[in-house]
Amino acid sequence: MNTIQTIAKNTGALTLMHIVTMVLGLIFTVSLARCFGDVAFGKYSFALAFTALFAVLMDLGFNQLTIREVARDKTLAKKYMGNILIIKLLLSIIFFVLVVAAVNLMHYPSDTKTIVYIFGASTVLGSFSQLFRAIFHAFEKMEYDSLLTIIRQIIVVSIGLTLLFLGYDLIQVVSVYLIGGVINVVFSFIVTVKKFAKPKFEIDITFWKRTIITAIPFSLTVVFISIFDKIDIVMLSMMIGDAPVGWYNAAYMLVASLIVIPGVFLGAIYPVLSKFYVSSVDSLKITYEKSFRYLFIIAFPIGVGTTLLADKIILLIYGDGFVHSIIALRILIWLFVLSCANWLLSVVLQSINRQAILALFTGICAIFNVVSNLFFIPRMSYVGASITTIATESILFMLFFYAISKYLYRLSLFKIIMKPTIVGIVMGITIYYMASINLFVTVIIASAVYFAVLAVIGEITKEDIQLIRRVVGRD
Repeated sequence: MNTIQTIAKNTGALTLMHIVTMVLGLIFTVSLARCFGDVAFGKYSFALAFTALFAVLMDLGFNQLTIREVARDKTLAKKYMGNILIIKLLLSIIFFVLVVAAVNLMHYPSDTKTIVYIFGASTVLGSFSQLFRAIFHAFEKMEYDSLLTIIRQIIVVSIGLTLLFLGYDLIQVVSVYLIGGVINVVFSFIVTVKKFAKPKFEIDITFWKRTIITAIPFSLTVVFISIFDKIDIVMLSMMIGDAPVGWYNAAYMLVASLIVIPGVFLGAIYPVLSKFYVSSVDSLKITYEKSFRYLFIIAFPIGVGTTLLADKIILLIYGDGFVHSIIALRILIWLFVLSCANWLLSVVLQSINRQAILALFTGICAIFNVVSNLFFIPRMSYVGASITTIATESILFMLFFYAISKYLYRLSLFKIIMKPTIVGIVMGITIYYMASINLFVTVIIASAVYFAVLAVIGEITKEDIQLIRRVVGRD
């Protein structure tokens, strides 16, 4: 199987996984929001974000480091798993103690604290399963990750919706995340042992020191990204209240479901880029440029279309109780567009061993995000948090692009984005004059216009079509 088909197979597996989990997750999340209302949904959103802020203590960059190193040398899988599992066990104890202590010091009501405890325990279980999933990715066997994630999501959502419609309260419903955590760990461990390698449990202090030092830039990056990804929800909850958190997160969850698009693709090419760095830098540059172009062609029209159709989308999905989420969605959808670029740039930086720069720049943006939220949230509530999120992601893009231009290759941004941008604006005009038409019909017609015009002006070339044919194995 050639490199393109390997990427395609893994992209396909991850795409299937994320589409299924995204759809099921959205059904569950939207059902929670519609059933319990904005205040209870705000508590749920706070607990999820609050535990995610502390969750970085159990990763510290080990998962990404494991993917990179095991992708280069498969014989290291046993050693990395055995040692890192022990490290994660110690870190999980610290994590849970800190979460319990912090939420109690903040004097939240008992129901909010209980939900935090549930998500905390689920996060501990998830941390262990993520290490096993890192082995799947290092061996470029993402289909196992896809299958297990789908099974877990089906079970969790099925039980959760059953409890929801039987009238159980929020705490009882979110308890299904614990079931999902157990399923994740058990099945991921079984597949790893049977298909790849058994962990070699040991306490190799020399290995620990070397691994922790090497992982520090990865861990700092994870910490900083977690801060500017989740701190807005926590700050909104502390400064404004539960309802605005619910409005903000209702829009954010829709955008987050789209961010699986770059996540899927880049999860598949990360091991390939890491190998290209030591075998063919020219191939790495070509893959980087093509990836940027394809991601922008997909992301920009989604940004334009969602901005214009945000009112219809929110009212259709969440109902009148979340009308405040419309403006948040119009702003936050551009997080998706920027994330497509930033995820690619971050993966490239990791692949060329520039994770220290990655950590530095994400740290700068994390500080900017916190300071900006302190200024904007008291004045503009959830709208201020939305604006801060986009500003932070924009600064991150400029910093990442500067670093890759300096250390690897400078893309001709204007050349790459010019035609899709113009065509996207044409598509936006089409949507504007179709405002009274059914939402789904509008989306179909607008999408057809966009890709048809791209083909006519030559932006979608024969080479692209041939590449797609190779990807699906028909060439």
